[in-house]
Amino acid sequence: MIEFGWGAATDIGRIRSNNQDRLLVSAPMFVVADGMGGHQAGEVAALMAVESLAENTTPTSVEEIVSLVDHANTVIVDRATDESSMRGMGTTVVVLVGLELDNGPALGVANVGDSRLYRRADDGLVQITEDHSLVETLVRDGRLSHDEAAVHPQRNILTRALGIDGKVLVDSWLLTAVVGDRYLLCSDGLFNELSADEIYTILDEVESPDTAARRLVSEACAAGGRDNVTAVVVDVVDIDRPQVASHDRVVEFRPALPTAVRRAPVVVTEGTVASKPVFTWRLGLFVGSVLTVMTVLIVSVVIYARSGYFVGIDGPEVVIYKGRPNGVLWFDPTFEESVDLSVAGLSPADLEEVRSGVTFDSLGEAERYGFELYFRAEKQP
Repeated sequence: MIEFGWGAATDIGRIRSNNQDRLLVSAPMFVVADGMGGHQAGEVAALMAVESLAENTTPTSVEEIVSLVDHANTVIVDRATDESSMRGMGTTVVVLVGLELDNGPALGVANVGDSRLYRRADDGLVQITEDHSLVETLVRDGRLSHDEAAVHPQRNILTRALGIDGKVLVDSWLLTAVVGDRYLLCSDGLFNELSADEIYTILDEVESPDTAARRLVSEACAAGGRDNVTAVVVDVVDIDRPQVASHDRVVEFRPALPTAVRRAPVVVTEGTVASKPVFTWRLGLFVGSVLTVMTVLIVSVVIYARSGYFVGIDGPEVVIYKGRPNGVLWFDPTFEESVDLSVAGLSPADLEEVRSGVTFDSLGEAERYGFELYFRAEKQP
């Protein structure tokens, strides 16, 4: 069993007219959700997410955590479907849960969007979760540095969120629980205002988790407060069966998508969501299927257009072409070789036949026909 200490704080910030962040601190479950959508729909989505997670039985595995997040997504989608004023609402979510596994206590983590989970390590701040955002995709692809991403004008564009589609992709982690570890769950309003060093300094210097959470939020607001700010600080105070831990604490990372697929962004703009994302997983599958069919058709056309040979006319000469007479779509036949015979030497019957394009399956067959034309021409008076 894990004993936790925790503290939490949230603030509207200095610019926004309402706070769309919501949090849950109910050991062994801790949650931060950052809502998005106009007409206060964002705060509704965030509240529904934390309420849905809170009302369920405490999960006993990472798989159950993912299932709870998936259920929360369904609840939000159903509400948005039933109420037109709620359409387009969505929310990020990051979840930390103490688990009692057969081999000992552990921590389960789930994440959708760009709210983050950090761990204070001896040598600095470690980000456990991966942002589901456009700039993070560009960082993983090597097209942006972390410093560039931190100030990028499109850093609020998300690639995943709860409430946008009936199927949500949830990344999850299993972590080893270690006494003395301190975790931070937060919305982007915190890390967009404070650097990793500033966040680490507060987590490292302030003993009380409640005081640390309040100070993080206060300093983020003082630094600009351009968004709602939420911080939940969680300390691992005691464990009945300590486990051997790796340096990064990660026992298993379970991404919802393979690395190659995760590189392709599916865009939802935070704060201005008015409809479903441009690409959903269903649309992605449909587009992929259409592209596959189109590729097969194009390849089939190319194979047909370039298959076979025919004997035809090129100016004053009789020649062999590769392809189909008159071409197929944009694929024209190409010159293969000369028959060494002039058109003037052909009989009227052979000339008419050659003009129509006599086709063959192989070059050898076309060459034999060319030889026959040549010999018939030689025999003409």
